[in-house]
Amino acid sequence: MSLIRWQRRPGMLARPMMRAHDLFDELDRLFTTSVTESEEADYGPAVDVYQTDDEVVVKAQLPGVKKEDLNVNIQDNTLTIRAETTREEEVEEEGYFRRELRYGTWARRLPLPAPVDEEQVTAKLGDGVLEVRAKKTEEVEEVGKKIEVQ
Repeated sequence: MSLIRWQRRPGMLARPMMRAHDLFDELDRLFTTSVTESEEADYGPAVDVYQTDDEVVVKAQLPGVKKEDLNVNIQDNTLTIRAETTREEEVEEEGYFRRELRYGTWARRLPLPAPVDEEQVTAKLGDGVLEVRAKKTEEVEEVGKKIEVQ
């Protein structure tokens, strides 16, 4: 008979709850992703959206995305981030252990939490993070505007 050290498992109930939380996060990403063209993938970047007293801020993780491959638009108080990532090298051998890097065109639409002035929106891309800042407004104009990424 061998002895096995008994260890208390403090997170026994927390572990399934964490998995459920992760699942709901992934489902949220899938259903808030806008796929408008058949070749676009059904995924998008992780984002933070928050507001201050006078602006709405959106931060999106975009590792490996070049400014030239990024398209940011705002219309009807909805921010659309669209980009294309391409594979730099093609490995023809099989035997991958894990393959999670995604390539292709994707789009993410984010309804903003407050009305914003479409003429006062800025976007900066640095260190793989896109930061979009939009000034809040009382009146909503539904014109639409492409935002130049700096």
